[in-house]
Amino acid sequence: MLPSRATLLALAFVFPFFVPVALASSSDQLTKKGRQAQAYNASGTDKYTRDDLDGAIDDYDHALRLDPGFAKAYYNRGLAKYDKGDFKEAIFDYDEAIRLNPQYEDAYVNRALAKDNINDLEGAIADDNLALKLTPNDPFVFNNRGWAKYRKGDTDAAILDYTLAIQLNPKMSQPYNDRGVAEKEKGATDLAIADYTRAIQLEPRDTQAYYNRAIAHSDEGKTDDAITDLDGALQINPGYADAYLYRGELKSQKEDWDGALADYDQAIAFHPKSSEAYNERGLAWYHKGSGDSAKTDFDRAIEINPNNVEAYNNRGNVKKDLQDWTGALADYNQALEINPKYAYACNNRGIVEQATGAWDSAFADYTLALKLDPKDVEAYGNLASLLDARGDWNGAISYANKAILIDHNFTQAYNNRGVAEYHKHDLAGAMADYDRALQIDPNDEHAYNNRGLAEQDRGDLEAAVMDFDLAIRINPQFSAAQYNRAWAKYDQGDILGALFDLF
Repeated sequence: MLPSRATLLALAFVFPFFVPVALASSSDQLTKKGRQAQAYNASGTDKYTRDDLDGAIDDYDHALRLDPGFAKAYYNRGLAKYDKGDFKEAIFDYDEAIRLNPQYEDAYVNRALAKDNINDLEGAIADDNLALKLTPNDPFVFNNRGWAKYRKGDTDAAILDYTLAIQLNPKMSQPYNDRGVAEKEKGATDLAIADYTRAIQLEPRDTQAYYNRAIAHSDEGKTDDAITDLDGALQINPGYADAYLYRGELKSQKEDWDGALADYDQAIAFHPKSSEAYNERGLAWYHKGSGDSAKTDFDRAIEINPNNVEAYNNRGNVKKDLQDWTGALADYNQALEINPKYAYACNNRGIVEQATGAWDSAFADYTLALKLDPKDVEAYGNLASLLDARGDWNGAISYANKAILIDHNFTQAYNNRGVAEYHKHDLAGAMADYDRALQIDPNDEHAYNNRGLAEQDRGDLEAAVMDFDLAIRINPQFSAAQYNRAWAKYDQGDILGALFDLF
């Protein structure tokens, strides 16, 4: 079984709240060079507002060559470098602005943001503290400091800062969104949804709040509400690749494979280098039964990100289904080389080892999978299957029982326990387990086939043939069910029907 991707948490991002300033120097009498520096600074600010960042930086360079003590030009150049993603260079310019003007609150605020972007969280918090000494009631700074504290792992302190920001400015949407993220992490999903909703009320075009609320709704099992929120985000921003990707995952949960594929197509169109999107689209193709398309997408996911363990595992599953045992093992081995604690790959590698007769290796891998994930019901089910094949029927029943304790609706465990009971000649127990498996999944061809065998042993040949029929109707390529139906028909005296099934 291919793993579903773990639920994403959309984190808030804090942006600079200040734009370049083109103010005159405090001196009433400017030198010629000073006036020229002011002109270059003003020109740089004009270019900055038109998103000509390189042109703006060039003008600020000219201003600073003419007037090396021009604090505002350093500050403005820092903003332009920040927007280009040159955070260390931006910090250098903010340093100079602060050196020239220690009371420069905006420089402290924006230097904090730059430090946040290079993961200097202590430095960011220190700069926010300095800014708050200069302006104690600035809600933007409280919000920014809350974000740095959240990223540092101090969720309670972050929530306190977001709350202070809201108290200072109840009409500012960002602190509600950010507080919702922190509350969601603490498990207070209802409070998070309330905060995301308030953020949307204050800023109806806040796509981030829609996205975050979708995650919260999904975690509460409200998939349709989550999809509605993503619809809203995409109406506002039709190029929101992450929203397409997440909506595709939710549609996959609903087994709307065509809808999921359409969303993954859009996610890839807007973000063609997304290894995750190719992997997810590959999963959708896999579940639609198109192994070739799935493998192509997994190949591409690995090409983009050679460390994508899920893509290796998933491609291994495609190869396993094709009985390309060597190729499947190679992919599972690669996944485990990248992440030795990846339980899915351990379990899947065990399946291949069991299928190829390497039972000791399979037992070791299933056991390792359970060590990595003690609630891996599939590993318990596979151990039950392996022990049944070895003739250890009591051991098989024990492992199946453990799987059922974890997941009462795990059909494989009921099937496996039924097989072990069948081998122990407990036909009543086997029949009860096959019945339970079919209550959970009426399309389980293996349960129909297995129940047919139990009915045949009890002498109820008509019921046996009917169950074999149902297994074959679900899966026309189910050769074992055809073989079993042939012998049931033979026991009924239907020689021609038996010959037809056999040949």
